[in-house]
Amino acid sequence: MVGSCAGLPLAIVVLGGLLATKETLSEWDMVNRNIRSYLSRTKGHEQARLSEVLALSYHELPYQSKPCFLYLSQFPEDFDIPTKKLVQQWVAEGFVFSQDEIEGDETVEDVAEGYLHSLINRCMVQVGVRGSIGTIKTCRLHDLMRDLCLLKARQESFMDIINHWRGSETLGAFSSSSEIRSIRRSRRLSILLREDVDDLILPQYKKNPNLRSLFFFRSKKHRLDIAKIMNSAVAKFKLLKVLDLEGIKGPKVKLPAGIGTMTQLRFLRIKKTLIRELPSSLVNLVLLETLNLQTINKHLYLPKWCGDVTDKLQLANLIKLQTLVNFPANKCDVKDLLSLTNLRKLVLNDARYFGNFVKIFDPPRNTLNFLMSLSLKTDILSFPDKVVDLRQLLLGCPHLCKLHIEGRIENLPEYHEFPPYLAKLTLWGSRLQGDPMKTLEKLPNLRYFSGWEVFVGKKMVRSREGFPQLKTLLLRGLPNLEEWTVEEGAMHSLARLGISDCYKLKIVPEGMMFITTLKELEIRWMTRAFKSLLQEDGEDFYKIQHVPSIVFLN
Repeated sequence: MVGSCAGLPLAIVVLGGLLATKETLSEWDMVNRNIRSYLSRTKGHEQARLSEVLALSYHELPYQSKPCFLYLSQFPEDFDIPTKKLVQQWVAEGFVFSQDEIEGDETVEDVAEGYLHSLINRCMVQVGVRGSIGTIKTCRLHDLMRDLCLLKARQESFMDIINHWRGSETLGAFSSSSEIRSIRRSRRLSILLREDVDDLILPQYKKNPNLRSLFFFRSKKHRLDIAKIMNSAVAKFKLLKVLDLEGIKGPKVKLPAGIGTMTQLRFLRIKKTLIRELPSSLVNLVLLETLNLQTINKHLYLPKWCGDVTDKLQLANLIKLQTLVNFPANKCDVKDLLSLTNLRKLVLNDARYFGNFVKIFDPPRNTLNFLMSLSLKTDILSFPDKVVDLRQLLLGCPHLCKLHIEGRIENLPEYHEFPPYLAKLTLWGSRLQGDPMKTLEKLPNLRYFSGWEVFVGKKMVRSREGFPQLKTLLLRGLPNLEEWTVEEGAMHSLARLGISDCYKLKIVPEGMMFITTLKELEIRWMTRAFKSLLQEDGEDFYKIQHVPSIVFLN
């Protein structure tokens, strides 16, 4: 627990977030009375006053946001909460309006993300890690806000915790008969596993057939018989909507056939488990929205390779699918992707089928209009040699925000042929003959660019006013690059620059001294002569002396 004095700034921040939500005079009058009451207390009651302010922030939440906040009580202290998984769980629980009540192109996930942003704006949830284009990847709870979350979750019989991490088997020190009765009424259970704990679910929980959500969190070295957990869940908890087993490792097993009787299941996550075989009874889970098999749904995360499966997989009927990671092109018909008209994210990892994928957009009227993130990547050590027709690909995916392509590209399309909101671009192994920067610097919303062997020429130029929004630039593996010019006024928003494996580059661009926004410079696998130029006594140090962080790596 953070001390009361350390917590007072949080109270002021929470009050600020609370005030920001007020619109009517009556609302402001109520806040005024509460603030006056808060400020009138003596200093000796700071902790009590702080608790009142934090409780006020909860009571002022809209009704639909309260269960979303209480749902955060499942996570351990100081845990980095993955926002994508959290949003999917909120949707599975039914905290968000149904799709029929949403207008336009908005999805229930979009609405759920709006709830998360509302909690952040009220300073009840903290932003953790942001993605390269500014999206929120993880979030956190302040210690004091987590205490409030746990308290309210227990008071409202919303969530219970079995916390083996603290050597206790229940939340806090509650063990009276009335508290056990409350436990049995709870609809959600989070189990925090210590590595020496084997008997997971206490008898009173096994007598609670009304569980809707079951979560497990493990220590790094914990191993457990996952078959035992699954058999227990299948036998006892027929009403489960959310089952999260991520990271629970044990003997390699088959997912029990009884999983097909859990017909209310909407979210199943067995990522990083050792489950290697799935029963045919999965087809009975007609309400399933998220199935993460990384080790149908709205979000389907498949293993990188589908093993020895000989039968073709039929995906064309999954018309509501929004996420498809590791599309098994060797087991499916690539043309089926055109039927997935709601697809938002797609990852292909087999370079032999990149060309086939691009061809599905011929004729040009064949498009994936809602696709926002596309990755054509491979795990092989060298980049694919087959040419990717980028122009045709962009015609078929006109609304991309993120694009990752590994493989040769003969020519870049004109800048106006790129999606207008493209924010993140990764090109590996493109081996372009012409300077790609002449085109890419004109993309109005590009914030992140990473290239490896993207260019085989000798000279690159960043023009004045080029890359207006670029925050991150990573240049790697440019074996022939000798001259790099950065004109004054180029990349005026750049914060991070990485240069790697450009052995013929002899000099740092003069224009670097004008990029005052640059915060991080990383030099990796460059010649000793080049690195000496950038040392504090080097000839080119004056060009980068304003950069706070300069790192040299071999």
